Amino acid sequence: MEVPAPPAVIGRARSACSIRVLVDVRDGEAGPLRRAMAFLFCLLAANYLIRPVRDAMGIAAGPAHLPALFLGTLAMMLVAAPVLSARLRRPGRPLLPLAARGAQLVLVGFYVAFQSLGPAGYEIAARVFFVWASVVNLLAVSVGWGTLAGCFGNEPAHRLFGLIAAGGTLGATFGSSVAGLLAARAGAASPLLAAAACLELGRLAASRLPRPNARPDLAADGGDLPRPPGQEPRRRSPYPIGLGLWTLLFTSSSAIIYMEQARIVATSLGEPSTRAAFFARVDLLVNLLGLFLQVVVAGRLLSILGAGVATALLPIVTLAGVVFLDLRPGLATLQWFQVVRRSVDYAIARPAREVFCTALARDEMLRAKGLIDTAVYRAGDAAGAWLYGILAAMPGLGPAASLAIVPIAVAWFALSLALGRAMNRRTAELASAPFHPEDLPSAPP
Repeated sequence: MEVPAPPAVIGRARSACSIRVLVDVRDGEAGPLRRAMAFLFCLLAANYLIRPVRDAMGIAAGPAHLPALFLGTLAMMLVAAPVLSARLRRPGRPLLPLAARGAQLVLVGFYVAFQSLGPAGYEIAARVFFVWASVVNLLAVSVGWGTLAGCFGNEPAHRLFGLIAAGGTLGATFGSSVAGLLAARAGAASPLLAAAACLELGRLAASRLPRPNARPDLAADGGDLPRPPGQEPRRRSPYPIGLGLWTLLFTSSSAIIYMEQARIVATSLGEPSTRAAFFARVDLLVNLLGLFLQVVVAGRLLSILGAGVATALLPIVTLAGVVFLDLRPGLATLQWFQVVRRSVDYAIARPAREVFCTALARDEMLRAKGLIDTAVYRAGDAAGAWLYGILAAMPGLGPAASLAIVPIAVAWFALSLALGRAMNRRTAELASAPFHPEDLPSAPP
């Protein structure tokens, strides 16, 4: 007599079948995929509860101070990035639980400060919070995606990262929806308490993530190909430098758009709560459109076109949008430009550039990705903000300051295609190179 399968097994089988309708999930991947989506959901929910508060506080501190705030963020990131990189490379107690608890305490502290301080203290606290939130949000997303990149190889990442990003978008949609409601009804700082609660859930989700793969297809000595015993390692590849330059071009263009956004919002909306609600509405629209793109488009697009062409879509959208914003400046144009650009980034370009990282060895990824996603990222922010400020102060150039993006976008587009070709070469060489397990370093005691 045939024994019926337990209900839990039947439920998992049905869940796997439903996921396979959306993406090419193979045997053994459904469980890690669900856990990765849950982790990113919690992380992005907290991120998007904090974002509109940060943006509102940046304007409350005075739009003229934004270049200085970007510079302060870069300075803080230059301190935080080496500490984070050293901590990630050292075995021991996991970093995520400790970081989540620390961020929860800080969020509650800022909420109390915004409720109790007078106008002068409020502006100072707003500036400090802008810098702290800019650093912490970026570090959280970088560590989250870096963890996921270590759990999936290059080929699975092409198939699965689009849907994993959809889990993050669902969390971001939830976060921005709740942030808009809380900001409109309970004040601009109220989403901070909800963000602290989401970080706790993210801490619990992180404990169920699969362990990073050993990934024997990549050497652990800094990205060189596996080699026979006695053979000298190859010289360092310029591939990580290209990844850093891609991020620099992306963030400098984002900072220019952010400065133009601050100028338009400051002249169109007066109250901090109204501004926070506007930013939350933009975030919500971004996440809804991004979710559609991730579920319907991203996985198939990455599999068919590859990561290089997928990332090249973002500079095209950026160039077209900034030209249209220059021709028809205003709050409505700004809103839809940001919605389209950011949804393409989160749904297509972000998963695609994380696929780039799967061609890095683990040690190389910890060094390069940690630096790129922190110090290089904020260096681009600072460079773009100061470039915009200088151009805006020049007689006759102020209204067209955002057009500085045009040459940036052209170089960015070419670099995206070049990185795609370089990644394909690296993965092809790694696949054809002989693997010698004895060359891998032994595990730390």
